[in-house]
Amino acid sequence: MTTGSAAADHRLTLADGRTLAYTDTGDPQGYPLVFAHGMPGSRLEGRLFDEQARRYGFRILAPDRPGIGGSTYQPGRRLLDYPDDVRQLLDALGLNRFTHLGWSSGGSRTVACAYALADRMDRGLCLSGYTHFAEFPGRQTLIEGTRWPGPRLASLSPTLVRWAVRLIVRLSRWYPGIYLREAQQLVSDDDRRILALPGVEAAFREDQRLCLASGGNAIATDLLTELGHWGFSLDRVPAPIEVYQGEDDPFVSPDYARHLAGALPQARLTLLPGIGHLYPLDPAFQARLFASLNQALQRERAPVVQNF
Repeated sequence: MTTGSAAADHRLTLADGRTLAYTDTGDPQGYPLVFAHGMPGSRLEGRLFDEQARRYGFRILAPDRPGIGGSTYQPGRRLLDYPDDVRQLLDALGLNRFTHLGWSSGGSRTVACAYALADRMDRGLCLSGYTHFAEFPGRQTLIEGTRWPGPRLASLSPTLVRWAVRLIVRLSRWYPGIYLREAQQLVSDDDRRILALPGVEAAFREDQRLCLASGGNAIATDLLTELGHWGFSLDRVPAPIEVYQGEDDPFVSPDYARHLAGALPQARLTLLPGIGHLYPLDPAFQARLFASLNQALQRERAPVVQNF
């Protein structure tokens, strides 16, 4: 698997003076896909799509969110600040139309772009993302399967969320590899198969280390933007979104995907039997996803033939 190189890294100065770090991989002349990483995660995840993106004609733009990796921290960050960063990135690169792809914690960013950038966004791809917990009628947890704070803890005390995340990050620094080893014990059998693919585990570990090195404050702020109110309701999202969810995901409940797809005006849910959380890193899944996206984009751009 091709994982890219540091040559793919770029920096953009945003209107408020912050730095936005991002990778630019895949086909340089391809149709743009903006990719939102998971948490913990970073822009490096975009490199894991490079080979299949080149094969299917997609350009992958993967920004670090504020405080993560090379991007400047933003106090008081809200979920709807993310689409504005994406808009500035697209404008700087001279790109008008795009599709947004979000994995795990990046899924809420897909929905935010589908709401705030619907005039430019052709469609969204949400891979094992959270739903909007302010509208979720099911049981809300204190701690998610990822061992990170859940929506109930965020609603009770954002301060406790910050302390909990800082503790996790400090432990990962005091005992290098402890977080990754524990995460590997939680993953599904299919996730272990994916991690065993050439180059995947090493690239995934590098991605996780970069995020954890960013510090607990940045990670906690990023989590709080999606665990609290998103600043809009799901029934006001106009752009179409494809929702994918592994049925054996130990980290994100399939109930979240069912709720999200059911609440969005234009959504299609695809449940993946026997699949866990790491399937976006599988080249075979990427190939199916990109082939399906190409077909959808071609249908939408086909000229309408009128009979007179």
